[in-house]
Amino acid sequence: MFKALYPRTIWLMFLSFSAIILSVGLFRYWMPNQEDATNKVTQANAMYDEGGKLGQAVKKKNNAIVATHKAEEDWIPYVLSRTPDQNTADRGININVNGYKLAMDTKRFRNNVQRAVNAQCLKGGVKVISGPLVDLVNDGDAPNGILASYYNYPAIPFPVVIYDLGQVTVQGTYKQITDNVRAWSDMPHFLAVAHNLQITGTSPQLTGTYDVSMVGYIRYDGMFGPIPDVGGSATTTRGGTGGPSANFPGRNAPQGGPQGPTRAGTGGGGGG
Repeated sequence: MFKALYPRTIWLMFLSFSAIILSVGLFRYWMPNQEDATNKVTQANAMYDEGGKLGQAVKKKNNAIVATHKAEEDWIPYVLSRTPDQNTADRGININVNGYKLAMDTKRFRNNVQRAVNAQCLKGGVKVISGPLVDLVNDGDAPNGILASYYNYPAIPFPVVIYDLGQVTVQGTYKQITDNVRAWSDMPHFLAVAHNLQITGTSPQLTGTYDVSMVGYIRYDGMFGPIPDVGGSATTTRGGTGGPSANFPGRNAPQGGPQGPTRAGTGGGGGG
């Protein structure tokens, strides 16, 4: 009887070992490899889909470049009318000079700004009763501090003059007064706004009172380094920090004729 069962036992043992080997191969190798292969196929398809978007991305990039260039070109007329010449002889200001010269030039620049404000107050044919005073340059400012004290740099990332001119009082007809207020929005070389208008009196002779604020973005193509402290020596050195090019926006301002294009970063308008 033992001899009759022996072949069957061998056969069962063979089937058992075969099942074990197949199970190990299935669960240890084949199924994980299939899952890994499926994941890789999924990743490959996703990458293929992303690669197919390359043409569209390049097109968007080129369109953005074209739009940027057009915006710069469209901005040039505003720059030429809303920022000063860097030539100090043309009522502008050039901050790319040593601190001593900048301090002297800033005083002249301030006086030129005051002249421009005085002329603006007369727009519309009104009579000026009281006009604004542009901030004076502090004689106590050290040459190395003029950029910080008058041009607000580097407290603001770019040099800019900010004038809160206070109250203006004018007399004239209603049209003259309203024309005068609106004219501030077109003030050359500055971004100016007139606001809080109040009109009193009996027509046609009326009195208008309003507030004026101005911002001037200073155009620059570089800056001198600070004057070295060498025991009172007036020796100066040229700094290595270059300011934004005149072809970039948000960097320009007041008084003077047009020079190379730059962008102003904020808009201004006349109130009324």
